[in-house]
Amino acid sequence: MKESRFLSHPEKRNHRRLDVDLDVNLVIDGKRIDTTATNISCGGMFVPIGEGVVSHDTQPPQEIEMIVHLPDTEKPVRVYGHVARCQFGTSYTPGQEGVAIKFKGLYDDNILAIDRFIKTNFH
Repeated sequence: MKESRFLSHPEKRNHRRLDVDLDVNLVIDGKRIDTTATNISCGGMFVPIGEGVVSHDTQPPQEIEMIVHLPDTEKPVRVYGHVARCQFGTSYTPGQEGVAIKFKGLYDDNILAIDRFIKTNFH
């Protein structure tokens, strides 16, 4: 019997995601954008921001600084990353538009703080 190959979008995630409402300050090309992350993992986060705010297809990828306000930390967590995926256009419903940002430096102390937050809040 052959294995079915009809999965349209196989799961590619390596990290558990947690649905959240976390305040995040993005710094892109020196400009600060205040937004709210809608989900987060140790690998990245999804933020609803308008089309044209970030560039997905630049080489090297556009670096984004993120200041994440975790509720259980005294200081905000500062991490860096780049756009992994953009969700814009008519194929996405309102509330689903934005960008997925992949973190860089997966073993730095700030990512470990995010990991502790996820483990504490994952049900």
